[in-house]
Amino acid sequence: MEWRTRWHITIRWDRADNSPTGVTVLERVVDSPADLRRLIGRARADPHVVAFPYRQVRELVGDAPDEFHNGHGYAGGPRRADRPAAGSTTASPHRSGDNPARR
Repeated sequence: MEWRTRWHITIRWDRADNSPTGVTVLERVVDSPADLRRLIGRARADPHVVAFPYRQVRELVGDAPDEFHNGHGYAGGPRRADRPAAGSTTASPHRSGDNPARR
């Protein structure tokens, strides 16, 4: 499992007739800064492009590991949303200070 960085860019034209794809909005996802630079350069050079906002996105890709980096396995398997993590506290159905064993 590792992090991958990608960029989402949206290019907007003033009219669909002026766009090379025939639409006013084109959304692309690129995997490298060089690809992003190329798209931005082309958008800046086109006088009919009115906007080209982009954002960086980090995605976690790959299979979850079965063991820690030192080789020890994860005890109890992967965590699920319905199981509390080790060491966490859960809400008690009893009032604070109320010990049902002392009744």
